[in-house]
Amino acid sequence: MPSFASRSRLGPSVRCLIAAVLATGCAAHGPRVPGPLGAVGKDPPPVAILRPHEAFELSEAPEADDEPPTPRRRHTDLGDRIADAALHWVDHRPRGFRDDCSGFVMAALDRAGVPMSGSTASFWDDARDRGITHSRKRPTVGDLVFFDNTYDRNRNGRWDDDLTHIGIVVEVDRQGTITVAHGGTSKGRTTMVMNLTDPSARHADDGQELNDWLRAKRNNDPKRASYLSGELFRGFATLDDERVAGNP
Repeated sequence: MPSFASRSRLGPSVRCLIAAVLATGCAAHGPRVPGPLGAVGKDPPPVAILRPHEAFELSEAPEADDEPPTPRRRHTDLGDRIADAALHWVDHRPRGFRDDCSGFVMAALDRAGVPMSGSTASFWDDARDRGITHSRKRPTVGDLVFFDNTYDRNRNGRWDDDLTHIGIVVEVDRQGTITVAHGGTSKGRTTMVMNLTDPSARHADDGQELNDWLRAKRNNDPKRASYLSGELFRGFATLDDERVAGNP
């Protein structure tokens, strides 16, 4: 190992290069996904979901109006707390939770004050059993969002991998483009966009991103394989704040 004196004689350009490499290695998470991911949303086998009593409840759809929707317009107090918690964990590493997509959701729900435990499949099954799943093109901020076929989980080369990924809606803009915070990707904990009005379009005519890549393309993919977030969308689940608070 070189001595301190020999290290101190390194040129400025070499020292800058070393500092840059070290800084990169200490990054907490990657930038927002710029292209196709690796295997996304690898989950452990489904486990029992633990939750506050009657934590879930179907939220009523907001009344229609003539004004265009604004970002985060459709929301609940709990939804905002969940979204804020998800954005917090995009920038900070949660401790005590699995480092996968459902572990990210568990960490956000815990920080929002509604601790629950489960896998992508058990979160979906519980929400469906309680009648709180939906597929509106404009979800509520804080909704859980589910995806199918984000990777070939059973490695059979077929399009038959249900409920392979989960995330949290953190914003919906005027054009209906949804921002989702999620973990368990090849980029770590990050955000992506999805637009259910035009789910197969990567960009709008004006260049705005509509749907991010959510599945990496493989040579052995089936002919009907899809890769964009909107194409792989399964559904949403809305948690209701009043029932969580214990109100009738």
